[in-house]
Amino acid sequence: MDNFFRDNEVKIDSVSGAYTQETLSAYASHLVGKKTPFSYVVIDVDNFTYITDAFGLDVGKKVLYDVAEKITGIVQYKGVLARNEGDEFSLILKNVVDYEEIWSICHTILVKINEISIPEIDRQTLTVTIGIARYPENGSNLDDLLTCSAKALYRGKTKGRNCFIIYLPEKHESIIPKDEKKRLIGSMNLHSNIFKFLTESDNLAQGITSLINFISAYFEIDHICIQSNEKLFFQKIHQLSKNQHFLPIPQELISKSINKLTGVLYISDRKNLFKAKHMELFELCESQQITASCICEISYREERFGILRAEMTGNEDENRQWQYSDLDLLLTAAKTIGLILHYSGKTFEDLQ
Repeated sequence: MDNFFRDNEVKIDSVSGAYTQETLSAYASHLVGKKTPFSYVVIDVDNFTYITDAFGLDVGKKVLYDVAEKITGIVQYKGVLARNEGDEFSLILKNVVDYEEIWSICHTILVKINEISIPEIDRQTLTVTIGIARYPENGSNLDDLLTCSAKALYRGKTKGRNCFIIYLPEKHESIIPKDEKKRLIGSMNLHSNIFKFLTESDNLAQGITSLINFISAYFEIDHICIQSNEKLFFQKIHQLSKNQHFLPIPQELISKSINKLTGVLYISDRKNLFKAKHMELFELCESQQITASCICEISYREERFGILRAEMTGNEDENRQWQYSDLDLLLTAAKTIGLILHYSGKTFEDLQ
C-alpha cells in the first residue's frame, strides 16, 4: 500500500466496504502534491434509484457492496476505491495513465459487473457507467479532474450507459453536465416536444416521422419503428447500427412477456431472455444483433394499434441501458400516438 494509507487516518464506508470519498480526495491531493501520475475514475451504478424503489434499501446496499467487492478484486493493488454519496464510486489508479491500459481495466469492470447475480433483483443485469480523467494530462489539480471525469461520465450517460468514456479535450471539453433541476426541465421539454411533433399539423404521418427522427437522434437509438399487424412502419435505422435489416416480432412473443399493467416490455440485456427461458424471443433478438430493447404498446383503453420499438445492436458484451425517465418518454410517445389514432379513426395502414 502507498505510504499515505500508513501515515494518515483513513475512513471506510460502512455500506460498501470501500474507502470514503473524503479519504480518496485526500489521497488524490497527496498524489498531485508528489506529481505522481494517476487516473481518476468515476463509476455510477445505472438505474440504482429504480432498484431501491422496487426492491428496498437492503437490496440496494447489497448491490453497492457487491459492486465494490467486484471492482476491488479487478484492480487489486493498482487501484484505491471509494464510495461517494448514493450510487457513485470513485477509483484512483496510481501510475495508470496509458489509454490502452485504462481501456482494458474499465472494459473488464463493465463485463464483470454485468456478471454479478443478485436473486433479489429478479436476475436483472447490473450495469455501470464510467467517466475517466488523467493527471496531469487533463488537469493540474483535483478540481480539474473532478470536472473532466464528470463530463466524461455525463457523456456516457447520454450515450446510453453501460459504457466508459476516457476524457479527451477535443471531444468532451464543451460538455456541460446538467444538475437535477436542469434535467427535470429538460425532461419536461422533451415531453412537450412529443405533443408538438404530433399536433403541429394535420398530417399525422408527417408528425410521426418527425417524432421518430427526433427520438432516434436524441437518444442515439440504432433502430426505432412502429410495428402493426407484423409490418414495420416509420422505420429509422442509425448508420452505425450493427444490423441494417430488422424483422417484425411475432405478436404472441410480445404478449407472453409484456407488462400487462404498463404495456411496456423492457429488455435491458437479451441474455435475460435466455435466463427466463424465452428462447424464441432470445433467438430472434440474437439473429438481429439486438442487445437491448424497449417495446411500448400503442393503444387507447382496450383499442390496440401496434407497438413502438426502440432497439440497440451490438456484440454480446455491448448492451444499452436506458434510464427509466427515458423509457417514460418512449411510453408517452406510444400512448399519445394511440390517443390520436383513436380520435382520428385511422390505422397505420391508412397513413401510408
